[in-house]
Amino acid sequence: MKQLVFPILTVLSLSLASDAREENGVVEGILISKDKNSITVLPDGAKEPKRFTPHWRGGLPKDGGGFEKKMLEEIRNLITTNRVRVKWEFEERARVVEVKTLAPKSKKGTITGTIVAKGENSIDLKPFGKGPVERYLPHWRGGNPSAGGGLDKKVLQQLAPIKVGQKVTVSWEYEERKRVVNIR
Repeated sequence: MKQLVFPILTVLSLSLASDAREENGVVEGILISKDKNSITVLPDGAKEPKRFTPHWRGGLPKDGGGFEKKMLEEIRNLITTNRVRVKWEFEERARVVEVKTLAPKSKKGTITGTIVAKGENSIDLKPFGKGPVERYLPHWRGGNPSAGGGLDKKVLQQLAPIKVGQKVTVSWEYEERKRVVNIR
């Protein structure tokens, strides 16, 4: 009898552990991408992004079913690289119930911190002291690309030598997203 108890308890505990996924929650982080039917957020403190889709309503597509139209409209209006708060629940996958852009309190500022990630045209900065990681990009200058428009060349030159782990001070402005004005 003792020989059967241990294997049964082991199987039971493994079964319970596999069912221990979160059923809902609230996540804050950087909106790293979106498409017409989903958003992908890098949650604060996470190494891996999390994808969220709206709830499906109304049956099969031939019967008029589809993703929640109101949420699709909200997703369409989001701007990548901004910080967002996502309320979600699990129904087959992580479903976005509510999403809100977390705009800064002021329209400009200066922050000192450590570079924790770097993209081709962006940096992610963890401020010294308290505060979440935020993503910063250069301003767009000069109209559309065919007319010579593009990301601010002066700022791109400042970003080029920056390395992950480096301590920097960033002057920024909020214009639909946080924009680097100067970095040192």
